[in-house]
Amino acid sequence: MTSSENYVHLWIASDAKTTAVALTEVGVSGRARVHEWGSVTDVSPDAPMSREAANRRATQQMILIAVVSIGICLAGGAPYAGVIFVVAFVLGAAAIVGAIRAEQQGTVRTPDLRSFPDIHRLLTTPQEQRSFRALVTLAERVGRTLPALDELVEPSEAGELLAQALWDGAKNLARKQDIRAVRDDLRRHEKDTTDESSRAYRDLKHQRQQADALWKEVNGELATLVGQLTAAAEAGERFIRDRELDETLQRTEKALAELVVDPMSGPSGASEQLADETTAVLDAYRELNDLYGGKH
Repeated sequence: MTSSENYVHLWIASDAKTTAVALTEVGVSGRARVHEWGSVTDVSPDAPMSREAANRRATQQMILIAVVSIGICLAGGAPYAGVIFVVAFVLGAAAIVGAIRAEQQGTVRTPDLRSFPDIHRLLTTPQEQRSFRALVTLAERVGRTLPALDELVEPSEAGELLAQALWDGAKNLARKQDIRAVRDDLRRHEKDTTDESSRAYRDLKHQRQQADALWKEVNGELATLVGQLTAAAEAGERFIRDRELDETLQRTEKALAELVVDPMSGPSGASEQLADETTAVLDAYRELNDLYGGKH
């Protein structure tokens, strides 16, 4: 799995128009909801404050600033009244600006995008945004099983592996987004040339075939990712279910043994099933690691 020297943490920021995925910090302006799990930080705008609530908060802050400033002056800070006034003015202005921002819906912020474009992906089409959100939901489903699998897989390393898999998914979806734009552009010009013997017609057909091949390729890679995450989630959930059943049967078998003269003996079928599910979990994570472990 991913080594500690190549630690991977994925940042996701979403608003109504854009989903930003990056290996460096991204966020949203204004009030934000932050959801952290494993090696993923998922940020989205919180509901904006009403104008009345924002104004009330700003008024309370300005009253507090005024009271503190007057108190400092009365306590012997009068010689510094000018400085105190400037500081109070700046804090009051900040309170007003904060109130204005609190009313506004947050938008995605990518402070390092220009400096490090290679570790950012922006998804702006509704189709790709929905697909990525589905991937996140699936990966988080896998993540919820990790604490119970700590004897089979290292949760922190598995968390990094899931972050890397999501990053790979974001790269493929950004690529699909670009291919979608090319296909749409070509489709708009299909009626511009109907002469099958013309060079323009042949070029258009060739480029459409290229775009279709790329579309099929990226869809195949995304399908592989979905399949691997689904396999890991289902294997983990089955293992947890079967372990709980095995523990229950062991307790009830012990209780029954105390109640009957000739107690049942031998391993239960649930124990054998649990062994099979253990192998399935290890296989699922081994395949995930082979595909996405150590990639950047």
